[in-house]
Amino acid sequence: MTWERLGRGIFGGPFLKALDVPAAAARLRAAEIAPGMLSIGERALLHELLRRTWSGEGAVVDGGSFFGSSLVAEAQGMLAGSVIEDVPGDRFPDGKPIHGYELGYLPAPQSDRVDRRRVYAGTEYRLGDSFVQILEDTVAPYRDLVALHIGDLQKERWSGAPIEIAFIDVCKTARLNAHVSKEFLPALIGGGSTLVHQDFFFDRLPWIRVTMGYLKDYFRWEGQVFTSSVYRSVKAVPADIAEVDPFLVGTYEECLQLHDAIEYGGIERRYEYHLALSRAYLMALKGRKNEAMDALREVERVYADLLDDADDPRGNRFRLDRASRQISNGNIFKVS
Repeated sequence: MTWERLGRGIFGGPFLKALDVPAAAARLRAAEIAPGMLSIGERALLHELLRRTWSGEGAVVDGGSFFGSSLVAEAQGMLAGSVIEDVPGDRFPDGKPIHGYELGYLPAPQSDRVDRRRVYAGTEYRLGDSFVQILEDTVAPYRDLVALHIGDLQKERWSGAPIEIAFIDVCKTARLNAHVSKEFLPALIGGGSTLVHQDFFFDRLPWIRVTMGYLKDYFRWEGQVFTSSVYRSVKAVPADIAEVDPFLVGTYEECLQLHDAIEYGGIERRYEYHLALSRAYLMALKGRKNEAMDALREVERVYADLLDDADDPRGNRFRLDRASRQISNGNIFKVS
């Protein structure tokens, strides 16, 4: 397969190239967009996946919609496609082809010294407050297509209906990651579904990479759009396979092997850097603090060219310093 850079932060092969995400992103930039944190490129990816590839054979699952920008991209892509009018609504749970799952709030910081207010695409939000009304207002024009599921995802059960496209932006803990795998992945259509893991090329949440390494025989990696990793199903995931949480049950050596099971040669160095930090977090979470600190020192040496951004509050130097601080004091982040 031929792999190539398709745009800044976009890398992949023929499947991703055919979606022409950069062109779709340019069109979105010229239009009014829904509030949220999701990048324009990832919104364009979802829009084009629905417009160009959705056949109506399965539902669309959106885990972690936040203010609803991903749901809007999916609904607009579905409407721009050519099949929605010919698809019977009773094929999908609740008669809706798109199912969005959202807890409904972002946790507030424990310290009162931290500013709790954030602005996302012009919409202000106070951490700890419910944003359900914002979400409902955002998707209101598309409620004939979208079913919202508000609350703890771990209490949700999928009906078993086929899933054709799954956009997962909710695996912020190892337990949520295991639940997503168990509930949704067996419903993907073998050879006919697309899975997008939004938090994959991120410096933390190593359980996602461990899980996808464990499932490498069931998916083909198609490329990257910023922090999202795009896969096509090659065969159905058996329920008993999906029920296994490799991050929980795997040994230290097994988890490292699964984390590194798929090579992503050609991605930008900043994303290679994120994966290297993720590997160090995995070491620490599997009880190898000293090895993790050694790994961070090696990361600092290898990626020294990326670390001259100390003024960026969320930049590369910040990420390395955060990893060093959290791993050294044993207070990484909530994983359960």
